[in-house]
Amino acid sequence: MTAYTEAKPMKDLSFVAQGPNTGGWRDRHIQAVNAPRGPERAIVAGLRAWCDYAVLHATRYESEIGDDGVLGPAWEQWGRALRTLLNGETGRLDCGTLDAIILDNLITQGFGE
Repeated sequence: MTAYTEAKPMKDLSFVAQGPNTGGWRDRHIQAVNAPRGPERAIVAGLRAWCDYAVLHATRYESEIGDDGVLGPAWEQWGRALRTLLNGETGRLDCGTLDAIILDNLITQGFGE
């Protein structure tokens, strides 16, 4: 199966917010994404699955998840739930970076704030 060539670009866990690495936050975040432990494992797996779902949908159906009248709203709810979970224990993960990934992807798919 080939990739949907018209898919809108979305952020994934490879995205890291810019700015000074004050106190080493960026290094800790990258380490947590690449080798999650404890509560990081669930957040990383959940966010990766959410991003992958949209990409796989676009590849399979050659349309954006945001254009799907049934799956799109469910995917939106999933993303909003992930954002809420960032208020809990997240270990070394930078929640601002993760929030930016989620919010940007929601906006890209037409579920703007």
